[in-house]
Amino acid sequence: MNASIITLTPTQLNFNWGTDGLVLWIEELDSIDSLAEQMSEVMDRIAFAIELQTGWDHRTDGDTLHPLYGYRLLLRNASGCWNAIQTDETGHFASLIPLKEMDYEQAYDKVMWLD
Repeated sequence: MNASIITLTPTQLNFNWGTDGLVLWIEELDSIDSLAEQMSEVMDRIAFAIELQTGWDHRTDGDTLHPLYGYRLLLRNASGCWNAIQTDETGHFASLIPLKEMDYEQAYDKVMWLD
């Protein structure tokens, strides 16, 4: 009898991000469209980078607002379509809303009107 162990590891995160006023955009750089499945980790990494830039510390500033608070979040997937990212009250990933837009300006306008 042969036994084998299979270890599943998620694909490496390969993305770019930035801010444009009130919108934080994330762009998937791979062509395999796997970033949406790992959005919680992506958002944690971005929040940590914002912590480093602003001095906000999740260990001691827990009563203050989350680093992603106030931003509208957009994800451009591997196919080039924009999706709105919804967060919960703690600033963590909740869901994706397909905007079906290829144009950033139109996606920007749409995400500003979402609740």
